[in-house]
This record gives sequence, C-alpha cells and structure tokens, in this order.
Amino acid sequence: IIKCTDEFTPPEQITSIDQLPQEFADTYRESVKQQDQQEAEELYLESSENEPIWLADRPQFSGTIDIAKRAKDRYNRNVGYFQGNPGKEFASMYKILKKEPLNPTVTKMVIEAPLVAKKAEPGQFIIFRASEDGERVPLTIADYDRKAGTVTIIFQIVGGATMELNALNAGDSLVDFVGPLGTPSKLEGLKKVAVVGGGVGCAIAYPTAKKLHELGAEVHSVVGFRNKDLVILEKEFETVSAQVVKMSDDGSWGEKGLVTNALEALVNAGNQYDEVIAIGPLVMMKFVCQLTKKYGIKTTVSMNPIMIDGTGMCGGCRLTVGGKTKFACVDGPDFDGHEVDFDEAMHRGTMYRDFEAHAREAECELLKKEVE
Repeated sequence: IIKCTDEFTPPEQITSIDQLPQEFADTYRESVKQQDQQEAEELYLESSENEPIWLADRPQFSGTIDIAKRAKDRYNRNVGYFQGNPGKEFASMYKILKKEPLNPTVTKMVIEAPLVAKKAEPGQFIIFRASEDGERVPLTIADYDRKAGTVTIIFQIVGGATMELNALNAGDSLVDFVGPLGTPSKLEGLKKVAVVGGGVGCAIAYPTAKKLHELGAEVHSVVGFRNKDLVILEKEFETVSAQVVKMSDDGSWGEKGLVTNALEALVNAGNQYDEVIAIGPLVMMKFVCQLTKKYGIKTTVSMNPIMIDGTGMCGGCRLTVGGKTKFACVDGPDFDGHEVDFDEAMHRGTMYRDFEAHAREAECELLKKEVE
C-alpha cells in the first residue's frame, strides 16, 4: 500500500524525477527499463553533446527530464495521487482482482496491470514474483482487457512458486508482473486454422483461437485432457470456434483418444488448413508435428522451456530450431514445429525435476506452518 501525503508534489509541477516520491521514483525507473524501444525513446535525457541518452540505458540517472504527459499520467495511475486528498490509501500495482479455480490443479487469476494489458498480444507472456524473495516464473498471457487494464493468467499448481501464487487471493497483490514479453503470434492473413490444445496448454491455445476468430478466420479447435475432471475453458473454445473436437484419454469427456487422432480425422475429412497451431505438452506437440509433416501442413508450436530473466540474457530457455540455437523468450515462444528438436527440449525440461520436487515440499511445509 502506498499512502499519499501532503509532501507529494502535484503532477503539474514535476520537472525532475528526483521530485517524485521515493516509492514511485524507483518504480518509474524500473518501468522505463521494461517499456519497449518506442516508449523508451520518447523519454530521454539530452547529454552535453546534444545526443540522446535513453533512460532505458540510464536507470540511475539524476537531473532534469521532460516528464511529459505520458509520465504524468503514469504517475497519477500508479501512485494514485489526487490533489486535495492527502492521506488517502491506494492499492499497489498488480492487484489480484479475481481468483477462480478451473479444476483441482489449475487456477485462473485476473490481474490489474494496465501497462501490460495495453501492449499484450496472443502468444506473449509475463514473468511474475509472488513475494520479494519469490521465484521469477513465466506464464503465457491467457487473456487481456485493454479497457479494464487487466491481464488474465492461468496456471497449474506444480511447484513451490505456483503454490505460493495460489495461496494469494483476490485483493492481494503480486510483487512483480513484467511484460508483455516474447514475440506475438503471427496470425494475420490466415483463413482456416486448426488450433490443437492439450491439458493446461489450452490456456495458451484459447487466446490464439480467440484472436483468429476476431480476425475472421475459420477456427477448428481440437482440445484434449486426461479426463473430464481436468477440463478447462470448454465454453470459451465453443464461443470462438466453428468446430470443437473434444478428446480425453479415458473417454469420460468427448471422444476417447489422442488429439492427433482427431486432427488426422479432420484432415482426412477434406479440411485444408493454412496452418496448425499446437500448444501443450512437448510430447503432444512432437507427435502433432510428425502428423502434419506427413500431410505437408505448416505447423507452429509454443515452447515453454526453463526461463530465468526472460529477455535473452541468460540463455536458460535455449532451444535447437532448424539446427540453430534459439531463445524462447525473445525468438519465440512460437516456432516452426517441423524444425524444433523436441527430444532435446524434453531432456532439458527434466533437468531440474528433483529441485522442483524439493521446492514443492518446502512450500508445503511453509504453508502447513502458517495454517498451524
């Protein structure tokens, strides 16, 4: 919570970042670093040589800057300062507005993040931290509302960080919510597309199907789950799809079988797809790609390897695509599925399994102590 006081400088009088309250000055410097190049270039400091020094490259500068209307608006929005209301409290950024369990292991949250919502597109992701000492975790953006300034995330409770996130409720706030990151999905110009989603990957497949529908494409969605108790976003897919094929491993929901069975049946029925977009477990995407390669259908997959900084610096999310090393965070997460080395990706994905299990156990113990 940030509390406004009489000491806050009215926005119209601000000419230097040093005039901002300390809490906002730090947030502002950080937000500038997170903006895309276009926004960074609009907020610059003129050097003595009369050449621009981008604030994105000078987060610790001091001196006079042209705050301009955008920065003043951001100051008003993020700090919540209103002249004549000293002492009024405003919630910090990244407030959880809504929390909804979709099944026993998957949760949906709507987060207040107007700057992220403003630029978000299908295929992009955010990185969150639930607490100051929490792990940085990437999650693909499941939906967004630019007008409301909200971003929807859907996550599976599998490790310590997602358990910590799931322990929060509506009204609580996240420490970090960085984004949008990654390259947006390239969906323009497609007329007929098969969107294949598996398990919690359907949370990523849905915004893609929704965007295609908004662009006027004919969308055939193939969605699969292990059983009916794990189904998510059923009505949402039905709303944006001309046809939805439902599959489950045990036959308790839709047809019994794999998503590849359903996709091949659609192709054999005469459907000619401009592209197939597959999102789900690595092994599922691998076999979808093997199938579409046989039929010569362009296929895009969304890769979710281990990721740390999310900006291309650490190399933790590297993949081999077409024999070359690519970073999922900046080159993706969408790639040509026929060129991805899935076996390597699956091997790398298991490297920290023991660590993840330990983190999950530690978080369970922590939550247990808090309850006691």
